[in-house]
Amino acid sequence: MTRTLTFSALALCATLFACGNNDPAPKAEVWLPDTATVKLPMEEYAGIPFNTTGPEAIEKFKCTQYDLTYSCKVKNGEKDEDLWLIYNEAGRMVLMKKELGYYKQEVADAIIERFAIKYGLDYKPSDGQESAFASGVRKTKTYVFGGGQVAFQIGRSLNNRNELMLVYFFPEDVGSTFAKSVMN
Repeated sequence: MTRTLTFSALALCATLFACGNNDPAPKAEVWLPDTATVKLPMEEYAGIPFNTTGPEAIEKFKCTQYDLTYSCKVKNGEKDEDLWLIYNEAGRMVLMKKELGYYKQEVADAIIERFAIKYGLDYKPSDGQESAFASGVRKTKTYVFGGGQVAFQIGRSLNNRNELMLVYFFPEDVGSTFAKSVMN
């Protein structure tokens, strides 16, 4: 009986091992922006105007509301994008956020390069800010594009173990204020 169980266990392990070797590892799809020129100031992103109200976001774009934040899945060209719409207490949209997952140097470099082509690079972290981020003193480093309407940010997770990539799209006035705060 023990011998049968041992052979069965070995056969199961060999089968699992063989199956695992034949299955390709799932690949996460990398989001990269296009480089088509955009008229600035931007009035919308991914077909969602910056003056969209919360109720309109639910009705027109099938977003899900979480207090002052709305989760939306929108079609942007050929691909679906997950966006967060963030509103202030007065009900005005103040930003759209796109979460890109864990930091990867080659992906971040490609995004920065493409945004610079598309919107124009307004600000990048100084050597001192880069050093402070690398040492853990700063929690984020931010690149600003399009007069402040677009920002690419690399930030530390809450547990400080991971670095995450985020893209923000702002209405013009909010973006210029955000850009000034980042540059100071």
